[in-house]
Amino acid sequence: MNQEEYPSILKRYLSTVIDSMFVLSMMVLAGYLFQNDNQMAINARVGMILFLFFVYEPVCTSKYCTLGQKVTGIRVRSMLLRENISITKAYLRIIIKILLGFLSFFTIPFTKNKRAIHDLVANSIVIEKNGL
Repeated sequence: MNQEEYPSILKRYLSTVIDSMFVLSMMVLAGYLFQNDNQMAINARVGMILFLFFVYEPVCTSKYCTLGQKVTGIRVRSMLLRENISITKAYLRIIIKILLGFLSFFTIPFTKNKRAIHDLVANSIVIEKNGL
C-alpha cells in the first residue's frame, strides 16, 4: 500500500461546504420545480428534502464519495481495512457530524491520523485519494 496522506482540516471543511452548498442548491431547485400548493408538489418537495438530508451523504460516502469529497480528492474509509465504510457507519458518522457541527473538527490536529470526533465514533478515517 502507498504511503497514506491525510487531508488538512481546511480541505475537509471545504468538502463539507461543497456538499452543503450542493444540498442547499438541490433544495432550492426542488422548491422551484414543485412550487404549486397541491399535495403532490408538497410531497415532492418534502421527499426531496428528506432524501437530501438523510440519504445523500451517507449513501454516497458508503458507496464511493460525495461531490465535495470528489472535488477535494478525499475519501472516507474504514479505519482497519481502508475499504468503503458500511452504510450503518456512514449514518452514524453523519449523525455525530450534524450533532457536533464544527466542534467535531477540533480533534483533527490532535489525533493520530487526523481523525475528527465523527471519524472516531464511526471507526473511519479520511485519506487523500492518491493514498488509496
